[in-house]
Amino acid sequence: MRPLLRFYEFHFFYFSSNCAEACGYGRELFLSRHHFIYATNMGDNEYDVVVYGATGFTGQFVAEEVVKAAEKNTGLKYAFAGRSKDKLDKTVEMVKSNTGLDVDAGIIIADANDEESLVSMAKQARIVINCVGPYRYYGEKVVTACLKGGANHVDISGEPQYLETMQLKYNEEAAEKNLYIVGACGFDSIPADLGTLFLQEQFPGDLNSVEMVVGFDDTSVGSSSINFTTMECAVLGLAHSKELKDIRKELFPTPLPKPSFRPKPRGNLFFSEEAQRWCLPNMASDRSVVLRTQRLNYELEKMRPAQFSAYFGMSSLLTAIGGILFGIFFYAMASFSYTRTLLLKYPEIFTFGIFSRQGPERSTLKGLKFRITLTGKGWDSKLEDPAEQHTEPPNTTKTVTVVGPDPGYTACAIVVTQAAFTILEEKDRLPVKGGVYPPGAAFLKTSLRDRLEANNIKFSVQEE
Repeated sequence: MRPLLRFYEFHFFYFSSNCAEACGYGRELFLSRHHFIYATNMGDNEYDVVVYGATGFTGQFVAEEVVKAAEKNTGLKYAFAGRSKDKLDKTVEMVKSNTGLDVDAGIIIADANDEESLVSMAKQARIVINCVGPYRYYGEKVVTACLKGGANHVDISGEPQYLETMQLKYNEEAAEKNLYIVGACGFDSIPADLGTLFLQEQFPGDLNSVEMVVGFDDTSVGSSSINFTTMECAVLGLAHSKELKDIRKELFPTPLPKPSFRPKPRGNLFFSEEAQRWCLPNMASDRSVVLRTQRLNYELEKMRPAQFSAYFGMSSLLTAIGGILFGIFFYAMASFSYTRTLLLKYPEIFTFGIFSRQGPERSTLKGLKFRITLTGKGWDSKLEDPAEQHTEPPNTTKTVTVVGPDPGYTACAIVVTQAAFTILEEKDRLPVKGGVYPPGAAFLKTSLRDRLEANNIKFSVQEE
């Protein structure tokens, strides 16, 4: 029988799933059979794509997706970057083994503690896919290096403090340089963000509110642990959650139009008919990201902003109750410095084996699939002015779903890779000038959703 506390259900219960693993150390300075570069600029934009953090657990999946894309586009030049040449060479061999494809990857030594090496990396890239977390510690260094080096940037962060701080600090500089810095381009939070936009497109009139339920189906044999860095991101996010209030006060000084009709509060445990799941509050980054997109699309595109709430859907009431108990325990451990230190030092013990420093076995990810259910309530008619409010209660409901493979690694790699290619190939469809954007605002007019559909991530309207 499956363990009661399914590891992936907890993976997304109180924390983000897609905080990437940091690279290993090492600065060997010798040539390999690959294009080996260290802290030198061998010509601007030598590579179309650089995967920074390719030796991490998630980064290896991203590297594989880039190689698969290069097989279809023979002109694509790419490189893998990190702190250890030996580990990067091993990543090349692993990618060859897992994909069965030839790997013609440049090798770039770049260290988050060496600004010169990061800027050198950025100068050689049209876009950097940043897979090095926790982003609280390492993300800003890569963003500033990309701005100095002239590279676009995407990452797979699920850390609201980092994401919103980057927009606050660097949006103007990125706009001046016509560079696109787009965070949260993994499972956190493109399926939620693009899924909400898809719902808005399908809605017959004005959309008032969206209720999202993230659920998982697992047909694999056995269970597995989750990589430690994912937990580290979650712990740090909880420990510093109070920072968000001041960040948002400065980032969003002007309030959005006040909606006339707010959705009825759901409570901490309820059953969703649309998702057919027992639901708990979702405290990951999806709500933060979606609401930033709604705000920017209102300001830039005059689109009516929708209210958004997020939940995790559990397969049974018993699992949901177990989730609540584990969440309370995890939150308590993360809230105090002493217990937080113990949690980070002994993750296997204090998370009952849910997290480990080894991460999951690939075989245990094959049967895992995600299903996001987004239910919208609104009206069957549209008002011309997006700031104007309806005087009658919502009278229309519509539901869409987003489904795909293992969210934490496989889907994450697909999504961020396709996001990077969209920036490379559809710059004329991005916002009129560069800046720091959430994905739904950056990719509003692009073909990213079609690209995801072609890569086994499906968007559909649920039958009423």
